[in-house]
Amino acid sequence: TGNYALNYLISGDFHKGIPMGKVTVFAGESGAGKSYFASGNIVKHAQEQGIFVVLIDSENALDESWLHALGVDTSEERLLRLSMSMIDDVAKTISMFMKDYKGMAEEDRPKVLFVIDSLGMLLTPTDVDQFDKGDLKGDLGRKPKALTALVRNTVNMIGAYNVGLVATNHT
Repeated sequence: TGNYALNYLISGDFHKGIPMGKVTVFAGESGAGKSYFASGNIVKHAQEQGIFVVLIDSENALDESWLHALGVDTSEERLLRLSMSMIDDVAKTISMFMKDYKGMAEEDRPKVLFVIDSLGMLLTPTDVDQFDKGDLKGDLGRKPKALTALVRNTVNMIGAYNVGLVATNHT
């Protein structure tokens, strides 16, 4: 992670951090530094270890100049930056990636870290439909269920592989 104390809290070791094959979520108040830490420190240190990063931006906040200022290599060989707003699109992207990844020869599989900034800004089709109609009555609990399904399915897909997921979320 680039932070010894956080490494220890996450892994029990000062020199280890984000575990591969797991989902790690950083949650906190707005302005607490979740995006800075996940999209900056964690991405930068993952890249330094030769890990390819897929950065999914649901907030449209991660521009190239900001990432460069944080020391992130934005070249196509080191980082894939995707702007997504729908939970379903994120799920489909991870699922398609893992299908292709599992089809690769084991010795050809790179270490990959997905970073989603943020879960809280992702939308459901209900959110979009209601906005289009001008009727914002809420999603009747669909969003928490969809986010739970996204995380649960991702855990099951990546568990045995050198693929990790880090996400931020608002409290």
